[in-house]
Order: sequence, then C-alpha cells, then structure tokens
Amino acid sequence: MAKLAEALGLDLDQVQAALTARSEPEAADDPVDAETILAIADALGVSVHIEPRDLALEALYGTETSGMDPTETSGRATKIVQGVLEKRDTMDEMIEEASEHWSVARMPAVDRSILRIGLYELLEEDDIPTAVIVSEAIRLAKTYSTERSASFVNGVLATLAQKVRG
Repeated sequence: MAKLAEALGLDLDQVQAALTARSEPEAADDPVDAETILAIADALGVSVHIEPRDLALEALYGTETSGMDPTETSGRATKIVQGVLEKRDTMDEMIEEASEHWSVARMPAVDRSILRIGLYELLEEDDIPTAVIVSEAIRLAKTYSTERSASFVNGVLATLAQKVRG
C-alpha cells in the first residue's frame, strides 16, 4: 500500500482508509490488484493508468500461483497473456538456456512471468524496440519483485534479445 500511496501521490492513511472501506488488506506491504487500485483511485478522485504489461503480469502470476482465470484481462494485456500461455513451453526452454545455473522451475513465479512477458514481446512485437522491452521488464521486476531480480531479468533478457533479435 505504501507504493500505491506514493504512486497516487496520496497520504498512506487516505489509501488505507479507502482500502478498509472496501474490506481489503490493511497492512502497508500487502499487494493490491489492479481492479482495487483503479477503484481506490476513483474513490479518491485520482486518475491512474495501469500498463498492459502490469495487468498481464498480474494475470500470469495469478494463473500460476492460484489458478486465477487469465481471461479477466482486456486489450493488449489479453494479447500478451494468451501469447505467453500458448508459447510457454518453448519460451521456458529458451529462458532456461539463457539463464545460467537456473531452471525455470526454481525461479520465483513473478520473475518467471516477467521473463515470459519480455520474451513474448521480443518474439512477437517487432514494433517495440528491444531497449523498451528490457527496460519495462526491469521496471516490473523492481516494482513487483526484488532489486536482485531486476539485474537477473536484465541479464537473461539481454541474452535472449541477442539470440532472438541479433
């Protein structure tokens, strides 16, 4: 919630009060899904835009960890989610080859999902520059995982980008 308050430019107490009114978790470090973020922002009179990559990450992570239905996304996020799910086995082999001493199964679920999104975009989104794809993957890792994950994601995607895009 602290990151949500910061992102919205609001006081943490305001965000906690709005979450409490929705019967959401109250701890400052509890994760908050995109739907809740939009509802809280609306209730507090703040306009926000959530990137499709963030929504795709939420859906893929939820699918993997709790069996969430990945069809709850829309637009570009749906395209990313469907593309990742269709090509997951092939992409996991590529990720495993590029990540020295790490099997995909041993990676944290959020990092796996970030790498899959990045690789999907490298393979299928020719109009998006490689630097943007890698930069966005690093942003996702810094936002949703750990600082160490950001450098890991950077290294793996840089290796994959060399292989896929030359």
